[in-house]
Amino acid sequence: MQQFTPNLTSKSINRETFKIILMLLMVLDHIDVFISPYLADFFHIITRVVAVGFAYLVVEGLHYTHSRKNYLSRLLLWGVGMSVGNWLLNLFVLRKHNVMSILGDNIFLTLFLGAIVLISWNNQNNNPSLKKVLKSLAIVLLIASLIIPLEGSFVVVPFMFITQLTYGDVKRRNRAYLILMMVFALIELPMALTIPNLNGIMIFDTIAMNASDIFFILIIPLLHYYNGKIGSLNQKLKYGFYLFYPLHLWVIHLIANVL
Repeated sequence: MQQFTPNLTSKSINRETFKIILMLLMVLDHIDVFISPYLADFFHIITRVVAVGFAYLVVEGLHYTHSRKNYLSRLLLWGVGMSVGNWLLNLFVLRKHNVMSILGDNIFLTLFLGAIVLISWNNQNNNPSLKKVLKSLAIVLLIASLIIPLEGSFVVVPFMFITQLTYGDVKRRNRAYLILMMVFALIELPMALTIPNLNGIMIFDTIAMNASDIFFILIIPLLHYYNGKIGSLNQKLKYGFYLFYPLHLWVIHLIANVL
């Protein structure tokens, strides 16, 4: 089987290092209540790679997994579990201004939706009619991802679809990412820059907070150094992200709740 991610250089980072980098960046994106607004803006820009980085790993995982059913079940189980955890914190612990979104603070559900889109599109069904229905379902869900209130689905699901379609062709993949970025820029920048009398700092702030989706493109240089190989920490970190993602969000919200 062809390796999903080409080994570009002997100095490339492996899968576990890639996950650790993404998890560290993830923390930076969620500590805005503890730092200055401008530093938070900067972190918000550079951390746009986190969601798409884990989305890339899911596409890669679907390529290698022995059981797509188990892979999907795991994403859904963690997604439902985190939704329940968010709801319980909102109900019993968090004050009104610190509450978490049940769907909006839950990347697991977004990744699950993206995985469903990919599996439906790349189905191996021998029935031509059913195969067509599943491909149609993939398109419907892809379009739905642009409007439903799941965390980052507007970016993540199209990104996953592009990643799968361009499998094995890095240049074509990067060109498609750039096109997607330009689409976001055409949609978001005009709305973000409508505020009158903008100065340099205000432009930086409004782009960082209202047009930041374009910065998912920073994933390209990060992927350039990613070789897709399993590292020595694979077993120890196999469920690292699944645990770290909800726990770090819950801890940050709990700390913010008592300040």
